[in-house]
Amino acid sequence: MQKLSLARVLAVVLAVVAAPAAFSQAPSWDAATFKAPADARWSRIAAQDAQAAYELLRDNHPGAAPTLHDLAFQERLKNARTLALKRARTVTSYQGYLFVLAGFATDMADKHIWSRPTFVVNLPLWTEFIVSKRGEAWTVTDTEPDHSDLLGAMLISCDGEAVQDLARKNVGGFHAVWSIGAQQIQNAPWLLVDEGNPFIKRPKVCVFEQHGQRRTSTLEWVRIKRENLLPRIKNAIGAGAAGFGIRRVGEGYWIALQDLQSDRAREVVKAVEAQKAALRAVPFVVLDLRGNGGGSSLMGRDIAASLMGAAVVDARLGSMLENCGGPDGAWRASEGNIKQLEYLQTDPLVRRGSAEIKKMVQDTLQATREAHAQGKDFSGPISCPAPPTTAVTGQPPSLMQGRLILLTDNLCFSSCLAVTDDFRTLGAFHIGQTTDAATHFVDVREQYLPSGYAMFSTLESLAPDAPAQVGPYEPAMPYNGDIADTATLEGWVIEKVIPAAGK
Repeated sequence: MQKLSLARVLAVVLAVVAAPAAFSQAPSWDAATFKAPADARWSRIAAQDAQAAYELLRDNHPGAAPTLHDLAFQERLKNARTLALKRARTVTSYQGYLFVLAGFATDMADKHIWSRPTFVVNLPLWTEFIVSKRGEAWTVTDTEPDHSDLLGAMLISCDGEAVQDLARKNVGGFHAVWSIGAQQIQNAPWLLVDEGNPFIKRPKVCVFEQHGQRRTSTLEWVRIKRENLLPRIKNAIGAGAAGFGIRRVGEGYWIALQDLQSDRAREVVKAVEAQKAALRAVPFVVLDLRGNGGGSSLMGRDIAASLMGAAVVDARLGSMLENCGGPDGAWRASEGNIKQLEYLQTDPLVRRGSAEIKKMVQDTLQATREAHAQGKDFSGPISCPAPPTTAVTGQPPSLMQGRLILLTDNLCFSSCLAVTDDFRTLGAFHIGQTTDAATHFVDVREQYLPSGYAMFSTLESLAPDAPAQVGPYEPAMPYNGDIADTATLEGWVIEKVIPAAGK
């Protein structure tokens, strides 16, 4: 994962094309009953868009290219299409349409593949309480006043089905890649929310355990405005928000970097370089990535170079210019991906970027065009020779006197994973929560489906030097408390982590 690539250099840049002419109005809705009238036309629309999503992936995603021989991806794609078209035949509502596509995307087992609806369900149903996943327990963490007696109770089962099995079916099938623990945590609060998915059964009676006692409750489903629900869902996930900046914590420093793409993040990178002498001299430095969903992993590498020295980073990670896969890895040489590269040339991030970045885009575009003209699937090699092993004793020593600590939560994704991998390789002591996970497929774009009622994404290139799955990364020292509580977290780092981390 050490190559310099568009996925690592840029924040995610999405090509948003004009909505198809067929898209003209919002789905019909009965304000009196809060229901959409049954309409058989949604079956045809769902089937049409599911087929278009399949073709988008088949024709552009590197995993579907014949020469890659990724039989697992090809099998997932075939099965996802089959199930989506089967579901589409039963659809009579916009909600059904949404979950046909949501299920298709989830079945591809890569969070970078998604469906994004043009319209959302504005008045979903909920049970007036929300559950969160903490370890293996499903705990009520938010309630309306009438249900406050449930706060802190563990959800055991619903309608005779264990909560984990219910969640795997109802949440895992449409919201999360269930094999990734971080995504279970992120989507657990949706378990008792009903957005009109016709392919699942809404629970009626659930069993809870509290203070060693079990109780059975009949669920009452009521409407809630989406704008009121979403902040509560976000809080229930149990992730943190690092913020931005450098501050003194105890005898060390705390670097807060909540994203890898904003102007505030760039200011943090500059501040680390400006204060590197002080940062190198203290007993510990924490890089706090809570809430970080990605952007440009070069920011993380720049911070590492400021802290440890550029020579150390290059020696241990390899030069960012080393790349066996061509100018930007191996791009699937499709017409759609070529159009995206042409679009990237006009993007402000590229136009404002360095001459190196502009050249990378141009070289990648040229290589992809040439491969397409020659009938090749990829713009460059799709595998790399094993890198030579460099003896640690022959590498320059770090310029840091103290311990480097890396803090993540369950939202760490995309380029945040690359930063996590880099810092762990550099010897950082990893703490917090397990990260999300991605694959060796990179460079994402999305486009409208034919109806205009949703967009669907694909990936465009392959990182030949990356493992098939990137992450999840498990911390050496997990944090089981409220990771959003920064003050308590800082105390834990000083009292528990630093003595355990050593030098």
